[in-house]
Amino acid sequence: MTADAAAANAPSAGFAGRYPLLHAVFIDPSPRTIVAACLIAFAIYALILIRSALGSDGYVLPDKSIIGGDFTVFWTAAKTLFAEGAGAMYQPGLLNERLDAAFPLRGGFTLYWQYPPTYYFVIAPLAALPYPAALLGWWSVTAGAAMAALRSLWKARLPLLAVFASGAAWQALICGQTGFLTAALIAIAGGWADRRPILAGIAAGLLTVKPQLGLLIPVAYAAAGCWRAFAAAAVTALALAVLSAGIFGIETWGGFIGAMSAQGARMSTNVFPYYKLVSPYGFMMTLGAGGALAYAAQGIASLALAGFVFIVWRKSPSWETRLIALAAATPLVSPYAFYYEAPIFFAALLMVVKLGTERGWLPFEKQALMALWFLPVFAPGSEAFPFPALLAFAAFGLCARRVFHECGLHLPRLKTLSEA
Repeated sequence: MTADAAAANAPSAGFAGRYPLLHAVFIDPSPRTIVAACLIAFAIYALILIRSALGSDGYVLPDKSIIGGDFTVFWTAAKTLFAEGAGAMYQPGLLNERLDAAFPLRGGFTLYWQYPPTYYFVIAPLAALPYPAALLGWWSVTAGAAMAALRSLWKARLPLLAVFASGAAWQALICGQTGFLTAALIAIAGGWADRRPILAGIAAGLLTVKPQLGLLIPVAYAAAGCWRAFAAAAVTALALAVLSAGIFGIETWGGFIGAMSAQGARMSTNVFPYYKLVSPYGFMMTLGAGGALAYAAQGIASLALAGFVFIVWRKSPSWETRLIALAAATPLVSPYAFYYEAPIFFAALLMVVKLGTERGWLPFEKQALMALWFLPVFAPGSEAFPFPALLAFAAFGLCARRVFHECGLHLPRLKTLSEA
């Protein structure tokens, strides 16, 4: 263990003696304290869900939010797929008509279908189930996939428990979005690229159902020479696209391209919820920057992130370090990434914990992880403040610091409590 790591694990004895409870909870929590915090978090989440269910009318809460959040879109799209065909969802306004009919007490939907035709393979089974059963199934399958993927990387039970008790996991659950699913695919695509390349490549190919989240995978695979994984990803993505065109009709791809163009135009309007984005673009737009400046900032950041991933995958032989770089950079590289995609960070942060446990902690690394465990519960925050983006930047900074350390690149050292 390095001197820095030893110092990080030995905070001020005076602080521990004077504030034993604060030290035990916030500075160096024991396994028992972590388990207790996780169980309390799970209990709070369960009570919120139960209260919401009891206080809803037709799954609509008094504030007009819906239990399941964006899952309403997936379920409605699955129903529409079999009733009216795959191309119907790309017709302007039709999604909102179907949502208004399915959830009349909510009404007034202003949502858009922006997923490629391949995404129908993911949601089609939902059409066979009533809404509550479909929602419970979605939660179970996607969270289970994320847990299985992370457990395949590291079988330590306590860190996995903490991951799924985190504020980010709670947000992914109540939003009913794809955070757990994409987290599972990124974990497999990045964690197994050089050890089980075919499996990793298939996961990367499946990630094309949300193509903006797979932009860095070809960069990583090319940098490391993971050509078998690269080929498996390309074959999987192409096979999915061809199969979807054959089953749903090639015109659905034209509908998807049109939907993406319309979404790009909406992202330049004042009605877009920029504060919910975790990207540099969302950060800049929330602070009032113009679209041209925000896109310029995003472009610079995306190139820097691609370079970061390329260099780490090129130079580092450690699969843990490579995975940290890829998973931490992925949510930031696209301008269109919302706070509910935060579970993508799980693989990166879990590997930070793994390396910290096995090789020693960096100064204040534990405390930063604890803050990131708790703070996402307050997302998305205010329309005037880019809270999700700041959390994402902090998570990336924590991960990048560990990557630099593992690669032998040392940033200016922070003082520990014992040195302060």
